[in-house]
Amino acid sequence: MIHLKKIKIVETSEGYGEEVLRKGFEFECGHVNLIVGDQGCGKSTLLRMISKNSKHLEITLADHVITKGIMSYYFDTEKDNPRVKDPQMYTSLSGKDEGIGYVGALTSRFRSHGEIMENMILGPLKDARDCVVILDEPESGLSIKNQFRFIAAVKAAVERGCQFFIATHCYPVIQDFDVVSLEHWKMMSGQKFIDIMGG
Repeated sequence: MIHLKKIKIVETSEGYGEEVLRKGFEFECGHVNLIVGDQGCGKSTLLRMISKNSKHLEITLADHVITKGIMSYYFDTEKDNPRVKDPQMYTSLSGKDEGIGYVGALTSRFRSHGEIMENMILGPLKDARDCVVILDEPESGLSIKNQFRFIAAVKAAVERGCQFFIATHCYPVIQDFDVVSLEHWKMMSGQKFIDIMGG
């Protein structure tokens, strides 16, 4: 289901990184909206703005959202990863609830980055329904097998009424969906983007 219908950047001076975004750029939202482009082009910044419903965006909402509202889920792979969230968590033996807590610290200490990302990304997607899901580079650390599982999970969640906004560099994900290129300032098929970028 389409919950956010259109997004337009109306201002670009709210905070760090927003100066790289193009004022006046707008795009029609689909079920899966991949935000692509080189490092530093504003992908993460745009996702943060969407998640905050920033006054610097003009977001056109579907009628059902205007009347009832909509839940959203925002996950930033870099900032929300428990392995980097609390640098003290590996050495905390007190059992106190510090950062993600003692149990979480032990769990993440003995699991790989990819295993943690698999749990944090693929787990919640199994239950997601009728919401807006905003993910910043969710493929980070995922194996090729799990990247394809992620694509399948996104498609299944779309069938349950979810709409996605995903910043990604992941070749298999880009190949499967249309993209909003912040390098070319237009929408195109993922395959066309790959062809243009020399893939």
